[in-house]
Amino acid sequence: MSDLALSRIGSLIKTQDDVANIASIKQSFVKEKSSIDFKLSTATQVHFDSIMDNLAQMKNAMKKMNDIKASMAKIQQIYNESVAQPKDYELICKMICVNQFLNQVANLYDDISHFKGIVEKLTSVIRREIEQMQSSLTYTIPSFLDLHFQYTQIRNFHDYLEFYTKSSSDDLKSIVQRITMPTRDLIRAFDELLNECITSLTECTRENNLEIIYKLMAIIAFEEQEDLKLRVSRGLKLENTDINRDYKHFRSKERNYKRFFFEKFKLYFQGTFEACVEYNAHDRIALYDNLDWMQDEIVFVHDAMAPLFPQQWEIDSFVQSIFYDKLHAYTLNLINDEPAAEDIIRIITYDKKFSDFIKSIDGDSASMSIIGDDLKTTMLDDYLKTITAKMKEWNFSLMKQESKVFVERNKAPDIYPYDQEIEDVDVNNEPIVLHSEVSAYVLPDFKSPMLMMKEQADAASLAGNAKILIAVIENFCTCYVQRVANFQSLVDEEMDKYFQFYNNFHFLVKMSKARRLFKKKPTVLDVDSLTPEEQSNLSREGLVEYLGALANSLEISNDIMNNKFASSYKEKVHTNYHVPITQAFSTAVEKSNSLVSEICISISNIIINDLYTSLCKLFTKAWLEDGSKQTEDVMMMTVIAETIAEYMSEARSYCIYTVYQVLFEIFLDKFVCTYLSIGFENILHGEGKKIDPQTQGYKAFKSRIQKDAEFLFGGLSDLFMEKDRHYLLSSLTAIELLADLGTCEDPMHNIPEQFREFVLPVFYNCSLDYIKGVVLCRKDMGKSQWKIMEPVLVEIKNEYHKNVEPPAVPILTLDGFEFAD
Repeated sequence: MSDLALSRIGSLIKTQDDVANIASIKQSFVKEKSSIDFKLSTATQVHFDSIMDNLAQMKNAMKKMNDIKASMAKIQQIYNESVAQPKDYELICKMICVNQFLNQVANLYDDISHFKGIVEKLTSVIRREIEQMQSSLTYTIPSFLDLHFQYTQIRNFHDYLEFYTKSSSDDLKSIVQRITMPTRDLIRAFDELLNECITSLTECTRENNLEIIYKLMAIIAFEEQEDLKLRVSRGLKLENTDINRDYKHFRSKERNYKRFFFEKFKLYFQGTFEACVEYNAHDRIALYDNLDWMQDEIVFVHDAMAPLFPQQWEIDSFVQSIFYDKLHAYTLNLINDEPAAEDIIRIITYDKKFSDFIKSIDGDSASMSIIGDDLKTTMLDDYLKTITAKMKEWNFSLMKQESKVFVERNKAPDIYPYDQEIEDVDVNNEPIVLHSEVSAYVLPDFKSPMLMMKEQADAASLAGNAKILIAVIENFCTCYVQRVANFQSLVDEEMDKYFQFYNNFHFLVKMSKARRLFKKKPTVLDVDSLTPEEQSNLSREGLVEYLGALANSLEISNDIMNNKFASSYKEKVHTNYHVPITQAFSTAVEKSNSLVSEICISISNIIINDLYTSLCKLFTKAWLEDGSKQTEDVMMMTVIAETIAEYMSEARSYCIYTVYQVLFEIFLDKFVCTYLSIGFENILHGEGKKIDPQTQGYKAFKSRIQKDAEFLFGGLSDLFMEKDRHYLLSSLTAIELLADLGTCEDPMHNIPEQFREFVLPVFYNCSLDYIKGVVLCRKDMGKSQWKIMEPVLVEIKNEYHKNVEPPAVPILTLDGFEFAD
């Protein structure tokens, strides 16, 4: 008994109770044995039947083998007989050829009879594939290779018929032509399908439809191999003389699928380029700004498509050369048409951009300049000559237009939102930065010169030629200085017109006799004798606003040149070129700043001219009695302060902070000097009386002049930033000090001491004419005392300058004060 049986019995009989079931277990084993015996008998019978069947087949195969041997023996006998009897062999060969020819004719007849239907059906299928391809870039043309196989067989049949009838009669040729005529549409359709695949290749690749490339490459590789076979056959002079050959593989000429591929691939990119040229036909130079698509195509072909093609095809170089040739031809045609200077620099700029781009793609490849180095040098020289001439011409036209706008003032200045950061101090004198936006008045198109400069300089910098960039910057700055000089002349002319019409000099002449305040006697016109049109042409309204607009325009332009242009363009060139760039911009900014100061002086003169009606009373009896208990009139200095505040409040609303700050400081300096000059002139040559230090009460010079200083400070302090208020206080100190200088005891001793202790610490470069005016206006002093005091003051001033450094922020109010006795 086997171990398996014993194991099974052991698993069934484990306990005493299982022994009692032995009979049933035995019966179960008997049944199972019967089942196994039946299955074994059945399987044995199946295998036996299979063996018998195989024996029968083997017997049949042996019989067939014997038949084959008999046939082979018969063939051998026929061969031996044919070899032994040459006459019969030749006859048999002829019979074979005749039989082959008859079979070929039969096959030809059959193929010709069905040829038209087959060709038309295949043409229809190809047309549908073309439509499918045109409607979807993801369509893979599943039957592409099968279509090519069928198409190739038809082409081969077509070549066979033409080749073997080329020396036949014209009638036969005509019949063949009629038979093969449908192949023309088929060839055209298949070429269109290939063309559609080729022209859609880049877009299909973008859609990850790579099957098109693989199938196309397979077809081209096969055709290229067949063309090679044909060329080799021709080289070996193996002519196709056997008319009975298989025409499904017949070729009489090369089909050049690879050349077809490159031609269509080239036409696709050329067509895309020409479409871009056509789109920019209205502005030919704009083409260079719209070639990002071309660079994208080159990068895509290089990165995504070139690895899919055979390396020897050099697809990426081929595509690059297509675009290079088109760009080169387009650029040369454009250059031959003598483009404008700015267009020349744009061409040169793009040439460098294209060359750098190709290098970034191909690494250490040779430079691909679309112009050429020699032509580029010539173009740069021509550009420099042209752009300097054009810039001068443009600057002349700009000055002419700006002059017209500034003089005519037909409308309010333009408004330019200007965001500014202002450094100030808080109540604890700690520095803070304030941000504010002012709706600044500016001249129309005031940024045009800056934009023109940036455009030309950027173009020159992109062209990679530092000398051209320097020349453009220097020429621009020269033109800018000319514009500044032109504006200076306009300001002078308009100020002359203004004072011919609005001059309040007659108040001073009539009431103060202060003729010597002016270097030249102003022209006084008979305004009433002029027509309204003549009055309008003489001096139009809005001069102050336009002066402010001009100052703002210049200051904003200065900021652009200082903080943007200078640093930006120095970064684009070698440090050897930094000095000329700095010098050019510094010269332009210096001239511009000088004009801004002149403008602020002009506005100050207009304001002061408006104040003459009140200032003419300074230091007179009316001035001493002003604001006394005997009159209820508003004090003269209150009116003056309100007038100044009105002018300055308006200026603050439309001037940028730097202009407003300079304007107010210059005005304060001029106002204080004018205040002193008119007062001194009134005392010495007008209705005023000399200062009597002994006078007391409200008519005392000291108390009266202190009120003027208080009213001015109180009326103007709100118009200053916290840090600028110091300048206001210091400027008005020149008026306030007159109280002590004009009324102190022992003036020959105290005035020099006060000059040292109080005047020079505030006004570091104070003019000695300030003290001279005080001395000559005192009742107890005169020219003799001044002659004695003057050298003492000179020595004090020199000694002070030796021992004390100039202040960081000087107060310039009295630096240029002049007084003629």
